[in-house]
Amino acid sequence: MKARRFVLLGNLLLGGLLMLVVWALLVWVASRPALKALIDLTPQRINTVDPVTEELLKDLRRQQAAIDFHLLLPPIEGQGADQAQQQALVIRQRLRDLTELLLKRYQYLGGESVVIHHYDFYRDAQTTRDAAQKYDYKVAEGEVLVVSVQMPGKEPRFRKLSLVSDLAVIDLPNSGPTAGPVPKVSVPVLKDFKGEAAISSAIKSLLVQGVPVAYVLRDYSVAPGADRHAGTAMGYDSFFVALERAGFELRNLSLRGQGKVPADAALVLVLEPKQEISDRDAEALFAYVQQGGRLLLNYVWAGPVDDMNPTGGKLGELLGYELSTQPVFHLIPDGTGRAGGKGLDGNPGVGTLQLRLSRNHPTTLRLAEGGRSFEVGAAREVRERGRPQNVRREPLLQTYDQGWLGVPEGPDGFPSLRAPAIQLRPFEVGMALEVQPEAGAATRPGQVVVVAGHFAINQGMKAGFGDFAVNVCNWMAERRVLLDIEGSRYEAKFMQLQPQQLERVWWFLCVGVPGAFALLGLVVFFVRRRQ
Repeated sequence: MKARRFVLLGNLLLGGLLMLVVWALLVWVASRPALKALIDLTPQRINTVDPVTEELLKDLRRQQAAIDFHLLLPPIEGQGADQAQQQALVIRQRLRDLTELLLKRYQYLGGESVVIHHYDFYRDAQTTRDAAQKYDYKVAEGEVLVVSVQMPGKEPRFRKLSLVSDLAVIDLPNSGPTAGPVPKVSVPVLKDFKGEAAISSAIKSLLVQGVPVAYVLRDYSVAPGADRHAGTAMGYDSFFVALERAGFELRNLSLRGQGKVPADAALVLVLEPKQEISDRDAEALFAYVQQGGRLLLNYVWAGPVDDMNPTGGKLGELLGYELSTQPVFHLIPDGTGRAGGKGLDGNPGVGTLQLRLSRNHPTTLRLAEGGRSFEVGAAREVRERGRPQNVRREPLLQTYDQGWLGVPEGPDGFPSLRAPAIQLRPFEVGMALEVQPEAGAATRPGQVVVVAGHFAINQGMKAGFGDFAVNVCNWMAERRVLLDIEGSRYEAKFMQLQPQQLERVWWFLCVGVPGAFALLGLVVFFVRRRQ
């Protein structure tokens, strides 16, 4: 009888031990990155990263790349002296939480190839100092994320990102004047978190070697340091800064002095020409494109004076395009959402065009697939001019079907904002041209992109429409790996646990669950004993 009891007790202990082993194995399997599954059940899938990011991390994982994220987050101490400083501290903490959550998602997608390093400025000061020295970090820089990528057999490369400057969009609204002598303090507002776009773009930029040179044709267009609209909404400061951050070196070019495009040019930019490009310079640009060169032409409608709205001239004749001298307008959507609904006119908003993006071209593919909105102002129609045999044309940007060319009205020559009594139609305001090299020439095809409208100005860059311009430049410079990282609107959805709650979770997992197994075993033991 006693032997039977010992056998039952042994079975009970063995069963409990097996259950604990199974529990431990389940916990271990669930913690393996390669075996985990992630299901996003949040509204509108706000915690889902862009497919481009997923493809990037999976590809780097297959290549056995090492991706390290180093979080250098100095302690936040004290309290703000006023409401603005208090809100700034709250934003800093919020950005830390958002970034850490996003990096965990990168770690899930990248598996063992992604490692996150946290640094304790007090408890592990030596390790923190070593990391700060290695990545040239100063405490005055505040919260910094260092992205490091090392491909097999190559030296690691890194890039520093400021959580405040690079990963966030912070607005400082003007509170306006007050009745007293002391003005109101402008309280910062965290408008958006651009963590995925910044981090994925940084990873991609670290995969690209070399510094491509982009020449800006200053004889006919605005150029770095010579933009009369610099610092305003109509300037190009942000576009030039974005190119430099993407790894381009910007230089000014004068064909009148050199007569040809330099051999080290990755691409040539012509921004807002106010006059026709001379025949001599047009032939030099065409010769450059025929030899595999890249050219971005950005025309705009400059006003009712036709002389300030070049239509393409000799260069347009060689490449097979021309532009209208009148602006393209489009009815303002009526807001009802009805298909084919009649829009509104008579408002300056008819000059701001919402565009459809081509799904066939690399520069617009990701933007179109992501459902990104895109708009331009001061646009003109770009149309085909003749059919050069060595040029292949492809539509790139198109308005919807309620557009028209502005009709001059009044002595000042400015067009009426009212739609004329004609059949409205869509208009092309952007096209891509591929120029085949001459027979027998061992060069790649030349590429030209013509856009007729404001999209890369400071205002457009701030609204996100300048991503297309950077995409074009990266594509032309054969940096296709950098084409468009646009993160979904990422918001933090997490549960904040206090120390007491963490202690309860520990008791539940480490004591409660095993205890429940033991109790269940005892119940089974006594039930079987009574039988």
